[in-house]
Amino acid sequence: MSGNMGTAGTWCILRTSGGRTVPLSKSLADAGFEVWTPVRTIRRPAPGQARRLVLGQTRKLIDVELPILPGFVFARSGQLDDLVRASVAEPKRHPSFSIFHRAGRVPLVRDASIMGLRMAEEGAASEHAEQLATEAREAERLARAEQLRTAKEKRKALRKEVKDLPTGAEVTVSDMPAFDGLVGRILEGRGASALVDFGGMFPVEIEAWQLVPTLIQNGNSLPGLAA
Repeated sequence: MSGNMGTAGTWCILRTSGGRTVPLSKSLADAGFEVWTPVRTIRRPAPGQARRLVLGQTRKLIDVELPILPGFVFARSGQLDDLVRASVAEPKRHPSFSIFHRAGRVPLVRDASIMGLRMAEEGAASEHAEQLATEAREAERLARAEQLRTAKEKRKALRKEVKDLPTGAEVTVSDMPAFDGLVGRILEGRGASALVDFGGMFPVEIEAWQLVPTLIQNGNSLPGLAA
């Protein structure tokens, strides 16, 4: 909401161009006037993103305030004399504006008469908040998808890893909770995998990247082992 909005009394109407509506309201408010114009906030691509568009990348969005009633700013009628002086002052301190007249007088508007505009502004604010929430959810979804893609690519690369695991070497298994704390013995090295005996009825074939020789874990090297 641009400016300050009182709760009692009447308003006079200031006229300006559509593009100056919000800047005028903010400028007068900064100067101490009690003014208000209903606004809505939209999301718009930030400038200078032509390269991102060409590359097919998602463009960053920024908030832009637009007037719901372009060309109209409401000001408390008790400030009318000061507003008249501000409208003709030189040099100009505010975007150009004039006091709205009808039939030779300045019509005044009561608070109740602009209630519909207040409700429109509140509705626009709710829509903007929902849009931000939707963008946040989409960003989280994309982040999760990127993490999953990265994890899959890493696992794919690890599965191509070849190790020379000597028969009889003792190993533990990483990234497999079912084998936590178990030490197995290599029965047959197969390059990208190995057949491991954990003392059960059947040996288990495990991918080589998951096998860690126990001597390496203890900080020593294992003769004949090459990643």
